[in-house]
Amino acid sequence: MAHRLYVYNINSKTGEQYPYYLGEWNYEIPELLLPLFSCDPRAKGKLLYFDKINGVERLKSFYQLLGEHYQLLYKKAYYEPVNKMFEMLDNLPYDTFVINGWDVFNMSDEKHSDQARNWVFEIKERSKLYDKAMAKQNLGWLEKEIVTRSGYGSFLEMLETDWIDYGLGYWNEDLYKDISETFEDNGLWGLKDKKGNIITPPVYEEIFAFSEEGIAVAQKNGKYGYLRNDGKVLIECIYEEAYDSLFIGNKNYGIIEIDQKCGLLNIETGEIVIPCEYEDLEMLRHIYLFNAKKEDKFYLIDVSNKRVIEEGFDEPFEFNYSGLVYRSLKGTSKKAFYTFEGVFLGEHPEDVLSEIGEGYYWVKPNKFQKKISIIKSDGSLLDTEIDTIMLLDYYTSFAYRKAKKWYIYDIKSGEFRLQTHTIENIHRDWFVQFMKNVFLLSDENGWGLYNAAEDSWLLPSSKEYKKIESCREEIFRVTTSDGMFYFDQKTDTQSSIYDYIGEGIEYNEQMLCLYKGEQMFILDTKRQLHQVSDNQLGALYEKRHNLRGKDQKYFLDFYKGWTERKGAGYEKYFDDATLMSRAEEYINEGKIEEAVRLYEIGVSRGNTDMMVELGYIYVHDDYPEFYDLEKGLALYEKAAAKNHAIAWNNLGYHYQNGIGYPQDIKKALKCFKKSAESGEGLAMQNLGLLYFYGEYVLQDYDLALEYYKQAEKKFYFNDEKIAEIYYQKSDYDNLQRYLRKDKENTYSNIYYGIMYDEGLGVKMNSKKAIKYYEKSLEYAYYTTALSRLLYFYKEDPAFADPEKYQYWKRFGEENDMEL
Repeated sequence: MAHRLYVYNINSKTGEQYPYYLGEWNYEIPELLLPLFSCDPRAKGKLLYFDKINGVERLKSFYQLLGEHYQLLYKKAYYEPVNKMFEMLDNLPYDTFVINGWDVFNMSDEKHSDQARNWVFEIKERSKLYDKAMAKQNLGWLEKEIVTRSGYGSFLEMLETDWIDYGLGYWNEDLYKDISETFEDNGLWGLKDKKGNIITPPVYEEIFAFSEEGIAVAQKNGKYGYLRNDGKVLIECIYEEAYDSLFIGNKNYGIIEIDQKCGLLNIETGEIVIPCEYEDLEMLRHIYLFNAKKEDKFYLIDVSNKRVIEEGFDEPFEFNYSGLVYRSLKGTSKKAFYTFEGVFLGEHPEDVLSEIGEGYYWVKPNKFQKKISIIKSDGSLLDTEIDTIMLLDYYTSFAYRKAKKWYIYDIKSGEFRLQTHTIENIHRDWFVQFMKNVFLLSDENGWGLYNAAEDSWLLPSSKEYKKIESCREEIFRVTTSDGMFYFDQKTDTQSSIYDYIGEGIEYNEQMLCLYKGEQMFILDTKRQLHQVSDNQLGALYEKRHNLRGKDQKYFLDFYKGWTERKGAGYEKYFDDATLMSRAEEYINEGKIEEAVRLYEIGVSRGNTDMMVELGYIYVHDDYPEFYDLEKGLALYEKAAAKNHAIAWNNLGYHYQNGIGYPQDIKKALKCFKKSAESGEGLAMQNLGLLYFYGEYVLQDYDLALEYYKQAEKKFYFNDEKIAEIYYQKSDYDNLQRYLRKDKENTYSNIYYGIMYDEGLGVKMNSKKAIKYYEKSLEYAYYTTALSRLLYFYKEDPAFADPEKYQYWKRFGEENDMEL
């Protein structure tokens, strides 16, 4: 029997509960949804509570990463179910999620409240892995840690599983599907809810399809009205004709007919907002304007019956996807274009008009005109015969080139800028994302920075500036004959001269790296300037790969100069983390002597991590030239005295195996427990091993299981041994739970064989037992499996097969298996 989790939505202050349950899941929170339950998890009794609002935002961030990583964001199969899921989550009325895990908790004798508290801890730990993946925008290692244990090869494989449907399948479909369905009785139609209860008796001749807003046209006694999917009659069936509802401005409307004339009805109030005086009425898609035909002329009107274009025409209006409406013209491929406000933009071919912003448009070259023209918001021409136009997102200014001269025009003021200057060139760069209406341009005076919206120079043009380039958000670096300075538009700051200025090494914390002589400075994201100290330089060097090109080369040359000035042993200036990282690099490169030298510096500072790493080198014969058991154990003891978890674990190993100490299991247990109390998963696993095998202590499966479970929360997995414990305890539900974790079939087949053979937790099935016994022997030499196969193929009349019997008999003999 599958054990389930049940999810609800409640008001944390009043305790009021949303009437529908949200979902029910087997055993644990689905991997795709864990970020949803990562905000403020807490336990109270057998219930777990989570912040819904922040959880939904975390899940959206995670799904954004999934969509970007797998290039799914623009695929309909992805965004339709995902958008529906987030719409459902956003619409939940209350601020808190609740998970009731009693059904799963019943699988263990441990108190439900204790299991709930432990689960909260586990969720917090797992959430850190997701946080790290989102911070680094990298799914690779998260898939290795999380997904593969669920039996999927990747998050993509999980997303694309049919029943999961990109995450939507995890939720109660009543939350996002129609709440009712039509039924027929004696030729009439009514509505039933999802449980089959009649909510609208069968009195209608027809109930048409419901819209996304849950409204359908209904026919009764030959007349038409509107019905909601919960059975409420919105508009009685009194009209000659009614058409599908239209959702406009958060209100529902419907086109109706009276005396064969069309009008528009507000379904919510029953008010006719467009009188029934038109021969035809049709909404233009996406823009909520209507083609209204009257006396054989077409008018463009809005939802209040106001004419957007006063004049009527023989041709209907059509919607253009560039954000305009148009009329076709007889005898030409041109069309008459209008804005949604009714401004006439002229006659042009299709697909040549593009919006600049603020109601301005530009006309692309086409067969009727060879060069660009620009139309103002009132429909008049700003300029024609333009060679090149420069349009930048979110700018309210634009530039264009005509007759070898550049012009800058500001839409807000309606004025040309710098008319007394001859603009020679304009440079476009990524800074435009952060500095609106700023142009990097050159004129007769040289290069400068100009803000067109404010009609002001940020850096007046000057021939002193050899190069101006964007360096960070709102920051430029300027090269002069004397060096470099930076200009920060946000703070209107111009710095002093430096030898070189480059991007920050730690991008999210540093804006710039600046160099002057033998000094290096950092401008942080708070715009504060700091001189880099000697013990900071090593940590920056570790992150050198964050830099590129000239910025990286200048930093590396500066760092090399610093090491030469400090001389041999310059590493003594490193902070502990950098010192340890550099030592690890030496280990990987096989430079053990160099690693030992750096670890000794760390030990002299009292760093317990480096005591343990150096101790490991001394106690292992992998490094015979450094082997010194006494010295290594002394370092372990010194680190353990400062409660270093790994040091305690390592001492436990030496006491257990009598290496460097007389074998002493009591002391080994004490060391492992000290380590485990400090949160070391390897020590928890070691304790589990001791009680599992019972070689040095009295075998105790309950105690072993407890330690293995603790280790599992630290990502030390012992699934095969846990499976054996549940088998020995005859707990076949939990056994099967751990057998399902064996995705590589390394240990599960022998258990399935025995279970189906003997009917343990499953229905007895000899055919399945044989299949699993045979599979198990592909991995290991199980005498039980071989013995049972020989029995089935020789003595069981239903499966007797001399050829297979001989095959497995030879198999046993060739592999020296004793039966």
